[in-house]
This record gives sequence, C-alpha cells and structure tokens, in this order.
Amino acid sequence: MTAPQPQRPAITGLSSMAFYASDVKQTLEYYRKVHGFEDQKLVTDDKGALQSALVRINERQWVELRPELAPGTDRLIQFGLEVADAEALRVWLGFKGWEVPPATTLSPQGNRSFVVKDPDNHRVEFAQYLPTGWPLRGAGLVPMPSRLSTCLMHTGFAVASLEKSLAFYRDLLGCREFWRGSSNEKTLAWVHLKLPEDENYVEFMLYDEPPTLEWLGVLNHFGLEVTQMAPVMEEVSRRVGVKPYPREVGYSIGKCRHRLANVYDPDGTRAEFMERSTFDGIPTPSSPLPGPA
Repeated sequence: MTAPQPQRPAITGLSSMAFYASDVKQTLEYYRKVHGFEDQKLVTDDKGALQSALVRINERQWVELRPELAPGTDRLIQFGLEVADAEALRVWLGFKGWEVPPATTLSPQGNRSFVVKDPDNHRVEFAQYLPTGWPLRGAGLVPMPSRLSTCLMHTGFAVASLEKSLAFYRDLLGCREFWRGSSNEKTLAWVHLKLPEDENYVEFMLYDEPPTLEWLGVLNHFGLEVTQMAPVMEEVSRRVGVKPYPREVGYSIGKCRHRLANVYDPDGTRAEFMERSTFDGIPTPSSPLPGPA
C-alpha cells in the first residue's frame, strides 16, 4: 500500500520584511516619525552589540532592520511568511524536493522558523509564532495612535524568471495568482499572488536587465494598506517636511487603478501606501502580455 502524501500546512499571512540600514537608529527614527510605528525593539548580542531592530506594524507583522555589512549592496535581507506549523512545513517542502535546513530554529524574535532560498535566491522565512515571541506577546505592546497603516498588505521583490517563481510560489506553495500588469504595454512588469490561506499577497517585480542599486530599492518594497489615501498623503507630506527621506513623496493612481503613495527611508528603500480596492470599485483587467525575455 502506498503511504499517503503529507499535506501542506497552512501559510496564514505575511509576517515581515528585513532590510540592511546604513544607520539603524536614523532609520528607526524615520519609521517613528513618518509612519508612526512607535513600538520598536532592539536585539543585541551577549556583548551588547546591536544585531537588529524590530519595528512593529501590528500584532503579527513587522519590519526588521540590521546594520549593513557593506555599503553599496542590495538592502533586502529576506521576507517572511507566517505558518501554522513550521516543522511540518519544513518536512513537507523537503518531501517535495526543495532544499531545506536540517531543523527549525528559534528566531531572534522568539518564534519557531526556518529559511529557504527562492528561485531568485531571496531568503524566505517561514515563521510559526509562539506566545512568548515578538510581536505576538501577551503584554507590553506600545500603543501607536499616530501610525498611518495597521496592515502589511503585500511584499514586493525583484524577479528575473517569471516561470521559475510561479513554479515555487504558485505551484509549490499554493499561492493564487489574481492580477498581472504592465508599465510599457510591451511586457509584464508585475504579477500578484495571494497567499494560500490569506488575502494579502506577494508581488513579483519583473525585470530583464540587472537592476541598479537605486532601482532595487524600488523593486524590493512593502505595501501598507490604508483606507483613505488623501488624508494619509497629506499627513505623510507634513511629517516628511521640506527635506525628503531621501526622495520626494510620490502620489498616483497606479496601473492597477489603486490610489497609492510611495515614501522612501534614508537608504532609498520604498514603502508603498495603497488602498485595498480600485479607486472606482471596478476590478482592473489582468494584462495578457508576456513576461520579460
């Protein structure tokens, strides 16, 4: 009798994105001042040296900052997905033939996790939250009345091969594609896939030529949900002031026909404020164009 194949454990949400920062304290102040993310946690080693800083978005999502290893390099470290059972998912991915570590570990946030590489060599962390972990802790959450968003709606990252990424995120992990878009009416620029057990999504940022460091700061980004763009835009502009961080705030209606605004941290990493629905409530048709060659 053939043994039954194991079932994929639930992938229940977006958890985090992690970036290198040239000056962690300066970037923390940016998140505090511009975004209103006042609940922050420093992680140090046994000698007191700063290892990372955690910026809470809500009780289940955060941004992580680590001191840069070298200037002039890609800022993206990894992005994270919340899972119901990290060990079961590790075993399942290994059963499916994906390279996985020999065991899960306890992350610096105090959660059970493991990391794999996707087809573009991005680090993807699968995290199972523990009651004592961060930010899912029983007490001590700092109120954040001035935060402009309470939801990490999507994570976007540079993708060179659409087919390879679809094979991993759609065919293996079970993400559900729901939209494709183009910026030049010749080739695709974006592909959106909802998580298997969640409405939030990952965004493939397609390219054909190797991106510059500045352009990577645009491609590798995270999207923050807002309900009304106009007051958020006004408040962001007021908080940024006359000296942008390091680029001007940009507001537009995107090709997806959602209202959005882009802001950049001191190292040029982009955060995108976005309304969940199109500006008129009518779905945007998906592009039939091919991916970059």
